[in-house]
Amino acid sequence: MTERPARARKRPPQRRGAPVVERVLELAVEELARVGFHRLSVPTLADRAGLNKTSVYRRWPTKDALVAAALERAMGHEASLPDTGTLPSDMLAFALAAAAWADSPVGRGVMKALMADGDDPEVRALVARIRDRRRAGPRALFERAIERGELTRTADVRMALTVIAGAISHRIVVEDARVTPAFVKRLVTLVADGLLATKE
Repeated sequence: MTERPARARKRPPQRRGAPVVERVLELAVEELARVGFHRLSVPTLADRAGLNKTSVYRRWPTKDALVAAALERAMGHEASLPDTGTLPSDMLAFALAAAAWADSPVGRGVMKALMADGDDPEVRALVARIRDRRRAGPRALFERAIERGELTRTADVRMALTVIAGAISHRIVVEDARVTPAFVKRLVTLVADGLLATKE
């Protein structure tokens, strides 16, 4: 009786499509928060996602591109801008959503990881590209305020955004304190009052 040759074990089918992309980006943010930018390994990430590393590199040719895409997805609170009818309430709704992500365990991890690697030119360039791409989103809130007559074109919108983002970052990274809704409300009120005063 001749023995039948053992059948080669089939590899599990590679998952495809949007769910896989979402999973890889989610894992990338988790890994960034856990180990930082430089220690983040694409092969390890691919293995956790059940993919070949070539599949990941095919969509994101560099680690930089992958991390940028992952952060864009994670910071999706800017995808739909609030339109409450007034600038202060628009700013508050937007800042609350941004702060909720930044104050989450993953958000805190990501911020601390990026700041820890902040002296590295590659990380600085990555953060700058993300900041520049996302700047148009919140600025739309202020454009609507100008159209409604709440603000003049001379209002220092860039400074307002810098103050809000900087205060939230300082609260999390330097003070290691919670970013509560009450804190965000006081911050936005202070900045909005300063902006609106320029119209006088």
